[in-house]
Amino acid sequence: MRKRLSILAVLLLAVAISAYSVGGTYAKYTSTIAGSSSTARVAKWAFEVNDAAVTNSFTFNLFDTLKEADTTTAETDVESLDSDKVIAPGTGGQFAVKLSNISEVNAEYTVDYTVTNTSNIPVEFSINGTTWTTDLADVTATAINKGADANITVYWRWAFTGADSTNYQASQTDVTDTALGSAGAATIAVKADLVVTQVD
Repeated sequence: MRKRLSILAVLLLAVAISAYSVGGTYAKYTSTIAGSSSTARVAKWAFEVNDAAVTNSFTFNLFDTLKEADTTTAETDVESLDSDKVIAPGTGGQFAVKLSNISEVNAEYTVDYTVTNTSNIPVEFSINGTTWTTDLADVTATAINKGADANITVYWRWAFTGADSTNYQASQTDVTDTALGSAGAATIAVKADLVVTQVD
Protein backbone atom coordinates (compact mmCIF):
# COMPACT_ATOMS: atom_id res chain seq x y z
CA MET A 1 0.00 0.00 0.00
CA ARG A 2 2.80 2.33 0.88
CA LYS A 3 4.40 1.63 -2.47
CA ARG A 4 1.17 2.60 -4.26
CA LEU A 5 0.91 5.80 -2.28
CA SER A 6 4.50 6.68 -3.22
CA ILE A 7 3.81 6.06 -6.90
CA LEU A 8 0.59 8.06 -6.66
CA ALA A 9 2.44 10.93 -4.95
CA VAL A 10 5.10 10.92 -7.67
CA LEU A 11 2.42 10.94 -10.39
CA LEU A 12 0.56 13.83 -8.69
CA LEU A 13 3.79 15.78 -8.42
CA ALA A 14 4.56 15.19 -12.15
CA VAL A 15 1.04 16.36 -13.08
CA ALA A 16 1.46 19.51 -10.94
CA ILE A 17 4.81 20.35 -12.54
CA SER A 18 3.39 19.84 -16.05
CA ALA A 19 0.35 21.97 -15.25
CA TYR A 20 2.58 24.74 -13.94
CA SER A 21 4.85 24.75 -17.02
CA VAL A 22 1.88 24.70 -19.42
CA GLY A 23 0.20 27.43 -17.40
CA GLY A 24 3.39 29.53 -17.59
CA THR A 25 3.40 29.27 -21.38
CA TYR A 26 -0.10 30.71 -21.69
CA ALA A 27 -0.14 33.17 -18.81
CA LYS A 28 1.99 36.14 -20.02
CA TYR A 29 1.85 38.93 -22.61
CA THR A 30 4.50 39.04 -25.35
CA SER A 31 4.95 41.47 -28.26
CA THR A 32 7.54 42.01 -31.01
CA ILE A 33 7.87 45.60 -32.21
CA ALA A 34 9.78 45.77 -35.49
CA GLY A 35 12.26 48.62 -36.03
CA SER A 36 12.87 50.16 -39.43
CA SER A 37 16.18 49.57 -41.27
CA SER A 38 18.75 52.42 -41.17
CA THR A 39 21.07 52.77 -44.20
CA ALA A 40 23.98 55.13 -44.88
CA ARG A 41 26.10 55.69 -47.97
CA VAL A 42 29.82 56.51 -47.95
CA ALA A 43 30.36 60.22 -48.71
CA LYS A 44 31.76 60.96 -52.17
CA TRP A 45 35.47 61.89 -52.40
CA ALA A 46 36.26 63.41 -55.80
CA PHE A 47 38.08 66.34 -57.37
CA GLU A 48 38.50 67.99 -60.75
CA VAL A 49 41.57 69.74 -62.11
CA ASN A 50 40.88 72.38 -64.75
CA ASP A 51 37.28 71.09 -65.00
CA ALA A 52 38.35 67.53 -65.81
CA ALA A 53 37.83 64.56 -63.51
CA VAL A 54 41.07 63.14 -62.10
CA THR A 55 42.05 60.18 -59.99
CA ASN A 56 45.79 59.99 -59.43
CA SER A 57 47.47 62.39 -61.86
CA PHE A 58 47.10 65.60 -63.85
CA THR A 59 49.11 67.38 -66.53
CA PHE A 60 51.26 70.24 -65.28
CA ASN A 61 52.56 72.13 -68.33
CA LEU A 62 54.48 75.03 -66.82
CA PHE A 63 56.65 75.58 -69.91
CA ASP A 64 53.99 74.96 -72.57
CA THR A 65 53.20 78.61 -73.28
CA LEU A 66 56.27 80.73 -73.89
CA LYS A 67 55.90 84.42 -73.02
CA GLU A 68 58.16 87.40 -72.48
CA ALA A 69 59.78 87.63 -69.04
CA ASP A 70 56.78 89.68 -67.87
CA THR A 71 54.91 86.31 -68.13
CA THR A 72 51.99 87.79 -70.10
CA THR A 73 53.24 89.33 -73.37
CA ALA A 74 53.50 86.95 -76.34
CA GLU A 75 57.05 85.81 -77.09
CA THR A 76 57.93 86.19 -80.79
CA ASP A 77 61.74 86.09 -80.64
CA VAL A 78 62.23 82.49 -79.42
CA GLU A 79 60.92 79.36 -81.10
CA SER A 80 61.79 75.67 -80.91
CA LEU A 81 63.08 73.97 -84.07
CA ASP A 82 61.60 70.65 -82.96
CA SER A 83 58.95 69.48 -80.51
CA ASP A 84 61.03 70.37 -77.44
CA LYS A 85 59.93 73.20 -75.19
CA VAL A 86 62.67 75.86 -75.12
CA ILE A 87 63.45 78.79 -72.84
CA ALA A 88 66.01 81.58 -73.16
CA PRO A 89 66.97 84.82 -71.42
CA GLY A 90 64.01 87.20 -71.62
CA THR A 91 61.33 84.48 -71.61
CA GLY A 92 58.76 83.59 -68.99
CA GLY A 93 55.34 82.11 -68.57
CA GLN A 94 52.72 80.84 -66.21
CA PHE A 95 50.46 77.88 -65.62
CA ALA A 96 47.12 77.98 -63.82
CA VAL A 97 45.52 75.05 -62.05
CA LYS A 98 41.88 75.13 -61.00
CA LEU A 99 41.22 72.56 -58.28
CA SER A 100 37.52 71.85 -57.66
CA ASN A 101 36.23 69.94 -54.64
CA ILE A 102 33.24 67.99 -55.95
CA SER A 103 33.25 65.82 -52.83
CA GLU A 104 30.67 65.65 -50.09
CA VAL A 105 33.25 66.48 -47.44
CA ASN A 106 35.45 69.49 -46.68
CA ALA A 107 39.15 69.18 -47.39
CA GLU A 108 42.43 71.04 -47.52
CA TYR A 109 45.12 70.94 -50.18
CA THR A 110 48.86 71.44 -50.37
CA VAL A 111 51.09 71.72 -53.43
CA ASP A 112 54.47 70.00 -53.34
CA TYR A 113 56.85 71.37 -55.96
CA THR A 114 60.04 69.70 -57.13
CA VAL A 115 62.47 71.74 -59.25
CA THR A 116 65.27 69.90 -61.02
CA ASN A 117 67.82 72.41 -62.35
CA THR A 118 71.22 70.71 -62.42
CA SER A 119 72.77 73.26 -64.84
CA ASN A 120 71.78 76.28 -62.71
CA ILE A 121 69.67 77.93 -65.38
CA PRO A 122 68.86 81.30 -63.75
CA VAL A 123 65.08 80.86 -63.74
CA GLU A 124 62.98 82.53 -61.04
CA PHE A 125 59.57 81.42 -59.80
CA SER A 126 56.59 83.05 -58.17
CA ILE A 127 53.21 81.92 -56.88
CA ASN A 128 51.77 85.43 -56.79
CA GLY A 129 53.48 87.19 -59.71
CA THR A 130 55.20 89.62 -57.32
CA THR A 131 57.62 87.77 -55.05
CA TRP A 132 60.28 85.91 -57.04
CA THR A 133 62.55 83.12 -55.78
CA THR A 134 65.06 80.74 -57.28
CA ASP A 135 63.06 77.75 -56.07
CA LEU A 136 59.38 77.02 -55.55
CA ALA A 137 58.33 76.71 -51.94
CA ASP A 138 55.60 74.19 -51.23
CA VAL A 139 52.16 75.68 -50.69
CA THR A 140 51.00 75.14 -47.12
CA ALA A 141 47.67 73.53 -46.27
CA THR A 142 44.78 75.62 -47.59
CA ALA A 143 41.07 74.94 -47.07
CA ILE A 144 38.93 73.84 -50.00
CA ASN A 145 35.44 73.12 -48.77
CA LYS A 146 32.92 70.93 -50.60
CA GLY A 147 31.64 72.67 -53.72
CA ALA A 148 34.53 75.19 -53.70
CA ASP A 149 37.33 75.92 -56.19
CA ALA A 150 40.95 76.87 -55.63
CA ASN A 151 42.95 78.70 -58.30
CA ILE A 152 46.69 78.03 -58.17
CA THR A 153 49.01 79.88 -60.55
CA VAL A 154 52.75 79.39 -60.96
CA TYR A 155 54.90 81.97 -62.76
CA TRP A 156 58.45 81.60 -64.10
CA ARG A 157 60.91 83.93 -65.83
CA TRP A 158 64.49 84.06 -67.04
CA ALA A 159 65.53 87.69 -66.71
CA PHE A 160 67.11 89.28 -69.79
CA THR A 161 69.42 91.46 -67.71
CA GLY A 162 70.54 91.42 -64.10
CA ALA A 163 68.45 94.52 -63.42
CA ASP A 164 65.29 92.55 -64.31
CA SER A 165 66.04 89.84 -61.76
CA THR A 166 65.04 89.93 -58.11
CA ASN A 167 67.65 87.30 -57.32
CA TYR A 168 70.46 88.52 -59.57
CA GLN A 169 73.83 87.00 -58.77
CA ALA A 170 77.09 88.35 -60.09
CA SER A 171 78.11 84.82 -61.06
CA GLN A 172 75.33 84.72 -63.67
CA THR A 173 76.64 86.79 -66.56
CA ASP A 174 76.03 87.01 -70.29
CA VAL A 175 79.00 84.66 -70.68
CA THR A 176 77.44 81.92 -68.55
CA ASP A 177 74.05 82.38 -70.21
CA THR A 178 75.71 82.18 -73.63
CA ALA A 179 77.52 78.98 -72.60
CA LEU A 180 74.18 77.42 -71.66
CA GLY A 181 72.72 78.46 -75.02
CA SER A 182 75.74 77.30 -77.04
CA ALA A 183 75.45 73.80 -75.60
CA GLY A 184 71.67 73.86 -76.07
CA ALA A 185 71.34 70.80 -73.83
CA ALA A 186 70.70 72.10 -70.30
CA THR A 187 67.23 71.38 -68.97
CA ILE A 188 65.02 72.45 -66.11
CA ALA A 189 62.04 70.45 -64.88
CA VAL A 190 59.29 71.43 -62.48
CA LYS A 191 56.91 68.86 -61.01
CA ALA A 192 53.82 69.74 -58.99
CA ASP A 193 51.92 67.32 -56.77
CA LEU A 194 48.52 68.27 -55.37
CA VAL A 195 47.82 66.58 -52.05
CA VAL A 196 44.21 66.76 -50.89
CA THR A 197 43.22 65.63 -47.38
CA GLN A 198 39.86 65.38 -45.67
CA VAL A 199 39.38 67.67 -42.66
CA ASP A 200 37.47 66.58 -39.58
